Amino acid sequence: MNLSKYVLVLLICLQTSFAISAPRFDPEAARLYDVGLRALTHGEEKKARTALKKAVELDAALADAHYVLGLLYKGAEEFHAAADAFQRATIADANYIDAHYELGDVLLVYLADPTQAAQALQKAVMIDADHARARTQLGVAYFREDLTDAAIAELRHAIKLDPTLRSAHYMLGTAYLQKEAWQSAINTFKTLIEMDPFHLKAHFSLGTAYRRIGEIGMAQKNLQRFEELSIEEEQLRHLKRFVQQNADDPEAWYRLGRIQLRRQLWSEAIQSLQHYIALAPQETRGYEALGYIHFQQQNYLQAKTMYEKVITHKPNVATYRNSLGGVHLMLEAYTEAITQYQTAIRLKPSEPRFYLNLSKAYELAGQHAEAAKIYQEYERLTSKSK
Repeated sequence: MNLSKYVLVLLICLQTSFAISAPRFDPEAARLYDVGLRALTHGEEKKARTALKKAVELDAALADAHYVLGLLYKGAEEFHAAADAFQRATIADANYIDAHYELGDVLLVYLADPTQAAQALQKAVMIDADHARARTQLGVAYFREDLTDAAIAELRHAIKLDPTLRSAHYMLGTAYLQKEAWQSAINTFKTLIEMDPFHLKAHFSLGTAYRRIGEIGMAQKNLQRFEELSIEEEQLRHLKRFVQQNADDPEAWYRLGRIQLRRQLWSEAIQSLQHYIALAPQETRGYEALGYIHFQQQNYLQAKTMYEKVITHKPNVATYRNSLGGVHLMLEAYTEAITQYQTAIRLKPSEPRFYLNLSKAYELAGQHAEAAKIYQEYERLTSKSK
């Protein structure tokens, strides 16, 4: 069972663990349900399955037990069993909205049955009209049944409820393409790309829409970006397979980490670069990349540690001093930031941004006269470069 599904099951456990005390349930079934939940908290999936299956055999009215079983089956890619468990949960409790949603999701995504999926998702929306994910999947189901107008209505409603739903934006754009509403499609895909610059299909679809309205330059730009991202995704897949079989290859780990960094897959990049550092502790580029990631993630103490390691190996590189100064600035260690920026300027006195950063550090430290003096030097250097 993958980690995200396991966490989801634990959340369900927290939400439902008190329901078993209700007297309407068979006492032994309730006990077995509790055993199943406790097993899940210890990662004992097999034991949990056994207990939960026995629980629902004794008392089919235990909707929560059916539901958690459905999540287990779904996580194990046993989709027919998952659909059956979610269906049984809805029979046990007709207002169990999450069970209706999960049933619809399994039927739509994994069992390719949009008609039955739509029925389940319609029930979810009837119970909770503001369930954005249910409306998104209902829109997808309508689209796959060639009910394009109904799909557009549901997807627009979903986006109104939750503007961050990327899947809703993509399917809405696709539905507009189906209707040949080119400008609406373009606007939708552009919004999606603003949220997710690495959305492969959005770039392709946006390029297609531009081509259909005769804007060939924009079409080529987006289709070229689609090709670049396609190549990069293939490199990601190749490197992930490669490091599984060649875990002692530092260069492969570094290349994988750098691509993940560019794609802003921060946690994955950190793991890859940590592998690289363990294999090549003498190389500074791994520490530098990790410092950048931690800075972007606002993990300033970790970033400080990484940049200090870089400077230990390469003390005379101005950009590293500037980066460490930025970390100190965010940690409100203004004296240390000033020292690092001064060192960066000494190493590379022609770089204007070092003066600007030093001016900011002086200002924050309350040394306003020094801040003004350094800022004048920044303006002198920038005027010379024009």
